[in-house]
Amino acid sequence: MAGKTGNQAIARRYATAFFELASEQSQIDVIAGDLTTIEALLASGGDMDRFIHNTTLRRADQVKALSALAAHFKLSPLSEKLLGVVAQNRRLPDLAGIVSAAQELIAEHRGEVTAEVTAAQALDQSQIEAIASNLKKVLGKNVQVNLHVDAAIMGGLIVKVGSRLIDSSVKTKLERLHRALKSNNESSDKAKMKEVA
Repeated sequence: MAGKTGNQAIARRYATAFFELASEQSQIDVIAGDLTTIEALLASGGDMDRFIHNTTLRRADQVKALSALAAHFKLSPLSEKLLGVVAQNRRLPDLAGIVSAAQELIAEHRGEVTAEVTAAQALDQSQIEAIASNLKKVLGKNVQVNLHVDAAIMGGLIVKVGSRLIDSSVKTKLERLHRALKSNNESSDKAKMKEVA
């Protein structure tokens, strides 16, 4: 647990420095877009995941590869610099945490909150906007939706905003139904036993 807390503190330090630099240069909207791109790259796993966790690569090679990646995805010079510094300092495994922490700082700056939304399948932009709009009515703040897809929930949504959790997934509803039926059956069985006695 201490290691995880340490990693979060490191991620927050990098994110804060990055955010402050972007703020000074009036680049917050630019880096917000870059962070979304980087987040998608990290979520893709595969080659990117192997690259980030490959300790045999030389720092200079990692920096060079990330510079090429930044150019390919047209990331801002500021975001390219962040990737280079993270690679140079051997902190690439912390990159996802840095991106997340920087996104939180941007959301705070904009007066937004982030909702982690899990759906059984991908949602289109109009559905995501509808969720954000409904959450804005409830929370009174602009809501940034981070969508996760998990087929295991079968349907419905799981929405997490800060410490609040709204679970309307089919999986959870079925589990509640199963517990209720099991509880009723056990009560019924006890009642029948009393009748027999």
